[in-house]
Amino acid sequence: MAKRRAIPGGRNVPGRFSTRWHESAACKGKPVELFYGTEGEDHAQRTAREQVAVALCGGCIVRKQCAAHALAAREKYGVWGGTTEASREAERRKVSAA
Repeated sequence: MAKRRAIPGGRNVPGRFSTRWHESAACKGKPVELFYGTEGEDHAQRTAREQVAVALCGGCIVRKQCAAHALAAREKYGVWGGTTEASREAERRKVSAA
């Protein structure tokens, strides 16, 4: 079976969010398992995986667009633009509390 590859912005609703930025993303073509946990992943594995993914995002030229997309689209899962599920949820709580 072929490995799945990351498609940044891949689940966008056409016309609702811009995805032109994703063609330049550092994660394009990387294994999707780097950005989304596998079934049965424990906390230590998740932390290690997220650290690698966030580091890859750190050097990405479209990181800001990706992170903005994740917040706007309310992405619940995965690492997007150097943000994790937990960090995006914390940001949403902070914004709704303001």
